[in-house]
Amino acid sequence: MNKNDVKNSNLLRKSLAHTRSLLLTKKIQQLSVTELISALNLSRSRFFRFFGNINIILELVISEELESSYALISRNLMTGRDNPHFVAELNLLRAIYLRKNRILYNYYSGLLSLPKRYATLVQAITAKEQQLYMHILSRQKHHTSNSYRPIRLLPLFQDKTIKQ
Repeated sequence: MNKNDVKNSNLLRKSLAHTRSLLLTKKIQQLSVTELISALNLSRSRFFRFFGNINIILELVISEELESSYALISRNLMTGRDNPHFVAELNLLRAIYLRKNRILYNYYSGLLSLPKRYATLVQAITAKEQQLYMHILSRQKHHTSNSYRPIRLLPLFQDKTIKQ
């Protein structure tokens, strides 16, 4: 790795940590690029040159949170050939762990009110969660069919439906 790669790697790590800490206290639509660049001590042009837009850094943070939550789900899931309630258990653990994670809770609870500028973020996070969900399903012998179409995950909040 050269010096520039190390600097970029450090900037990325620092950016993810600061964004994560901001998302613990704010909803996505309340977070501004100005807050991020002041927390990171970056110029506006460097932020946009490095990330392209705010959706990229949000996607990275939310994806890491999803991966972490699905790792916990996977560890706590009772696997085995004779588990007839595997999918129900998976859905229950999904609801529990995604609600326990403050960043994911804020994301999902505000999902329907996100402005259209976050459409690519929503699509990317939906695809990421479907991939993680299907990975867990594929490990279960009863659910290793190649006939799966993209799944529609149950909404986490009963009074709201997620439009995809």
